[in-house]
Amino acid sequence: MSKHHARTIPPERQKSRLEKKHAELAARIEALDSRLSLTPSEELELQQLKKQKLWTKDALQEVG
Repeated sequence: MSKHHARTIPPERQKSRLEKKHAELAARIEALDSRLSLTPSEELELQQLKKQKLWTKDALQEVG
């Protein structure tokens, strides 16, 4: 999402979307973390999901 587009979305709606995305990422991360072993592609996915979750958390803090 571009910064310009983000400014056109009301903050309440943006916050709601980010909270939903954060929860979805957290659930997928938890599912992968609970497995005894991961394939190389799952390990990569897990790393990417954790980065996305951090980005989403930072975006939530910016929205307030």
